[in-house]
Amino acid sequence: MDDLTKAELDQLLEVFRDQSLLILEEMGHDLLTLESTPDDSEAMTRLRRGAHTLKGDSACIDLEGVTQIAHKIEDVFDSVLCGQISFDRRSVDVLLESLDVVKASIDGPEVSDVPAETAKDAVDALSAIQNPAEDEESPATVVENKNTSRSGPQPLAVEPTQTANKPRREYVRVEAAKVDALLNLAGEMVIARSIIGQIGPEIEMALPRNEMVGRFSGASNHMGKLIAELQKSVLKMRMVTIDHVFRRFARPMRELATERGKEVELQISGGETELDRALVDLLYEPLLHLLRNAIDHGLETSEDRKLANKPAVGRIEMRAYHEGNYVVIEVSDDGRGIDPAAVKARAVQAGAITLQDSARLPDEDAAELIFLEGLSTAGTITQLSGRGIGASAAKAAIEQLRGSVTVKSEVGKGTCFTLRMPLTLAIIRALLFKAAGQLFALPLLAVSEIARAESSDIVYLDGIENYRLRDRFVSLVRPGVVLSFDRRKGGSGAGFRQEAHHFFVVILSTADKKYGVVADELMGEQELVIKPLDSHWVQNDALAGASVLGDGRVVLIMDAEMVFRKAVRYERGKGNSREAYAV
Repeated sequence: MDDLTKAELDQLLEVFRDQSLLILEEMGHDLLTLESTPDDSEAMTRLRRGAHTLKGDSACIDLEGVTQIAHKIEDVFDSVLCGQISFDRRSVDVLLESLDVVKASIDGPEVSDVPAETAKDAVDALSAIQNPAEDEESPATVVENKNTSRSGPQPLAVEPTQTANKPRREYVRVEAAKVDALLNLAGEMVIARSIIGQIGPEIEMALPRNEMVGRFSGASNHMGKLIAELQKSVLKMRMVTIDHVFRRFARPMRELATERGKEVELQISGGETELDRALVDLLYEPLLHLLRNAIDHGLETSEDRKLANKPAVGRIEMRAYHEGNYVVIEVSDDGRGIDPAAVKARAVQAGAITLQDSARLPDEDAAELIFLEGLSTAGTITQLSGRGIGASAAKAAIEQLRGSVTVKSEVGKGTCFTLRMPLTLAIIRALLFKAAGQLFALPLLAVSEIARAESSDIVYLDGIENYRLRDRFVSLVRPGVVLSFDRRKGGSGAGFRQEAHHFFVVILSTADKKYGVVADELMGEQELVIKPLDSHWVQNDALAGASVLGDGRVVLIMDAEMVFRKAVRYERGKGNSREAYAV
């Protein structure tokens, strides 16, 4: 170590920290897996390999305290394999605490060793579970009395994810900023290719029957295909499996279930589903809110479940899958469900809706009221939930990521939250159109159909524009109006512009709603590289970003979900009710 420069040592420590934190996370997940399925030999193999790697790597950089703890953890696993001891709740707790001690030392601004006294305490605790007392009821039991029943809440059962049995892949560590820069360059190449594509026809018209024009056209098409492939490849580099998020929940859910005295089984599926790495960390908090509420207020106690003829162990399921260019995440439980009468009463009491609105609201839609800030279905307030913040915070966070969240519930059967997220925050396939003199884009996945219409087709229901689409009326949204820059509805230039008699209605389907966006002119489909909006005058929650076309024009990308919400707020501001605008 003495022959290394400070820069080389810092780089070595950084690599050690990144790799060790990943090992510690995987070991924690495998420990919880073994707690519920002690016969999982693959989990044990990974645990021993992780402890051995941690021991060797820490020894190489003179972290003696970390080395001692890792060595003792490896000894404990060897004792389990030899049949001397078996995993029980206390032994898993001690092992998890030992991993926490190591993580606390290396996961900081600078990598540091575990203090000698702290390391000794951790090693002593590990030795205690490795050498259990002869008493049959010792905390670390001999191989149980394995089938002896245990009183009190059972540990959180965690099913192994589907990625557990897959072979290990080789990886090259690259800074995320470098991947982002590469993707940005690929996006700029797409714009440049679009410019060339527009120049091509002009050259053909200027130089008809010219051999070089044909060669230029062929090379241009080939370059376009290569750029498209490059863009897809770089985009895949940003993709990671959602299992990186899912497996982080096992331990906090285990601790919360124990604290609440409940027996819970956490089932995870679809961990191999991929999404943009930028979304992975951002999804953790909203999902954690939903899981906490499920354990704290959704699931009943074992006694209550037995009275309801349910299994004593409550079940929470997290499932992920692809749906087009979206990732769908479902968080469901088999608990008490949401009582529509109770949530309506809470909403009326909080002043969120009127008593008349409550009577008109269908029971199947009442569960959506829990997303209102300050409204909770919990009977008691705990340290983690019951204040009406969790669900609304989760929804707000998901919508910030251009996603949506809905809830379905049945009293006595359980509740299911469904999150829909875009695969990436960087690129979308969009429909381009003009409205109020501005060029807009809408995600193509949200567009269900497009209809031609005339001004005479507009029907006013409760003062709101509607369009009859076959057997139903669809509320209309004018982008310029909800974004407050359309001069047709008033302003200094209103007298110089006429209302269009012929227009298009772009029908959008978002979550369980359907509405129409009025477009003056359709400009076709195009793949857009999303750029953040920096100018203050275009900052608006109904806009997801902007993009630059090949000819230099700027297109504003609309958020399909937030456009509707913006329109609702606009109409409510004029004195109309939410139900009048709902479709």
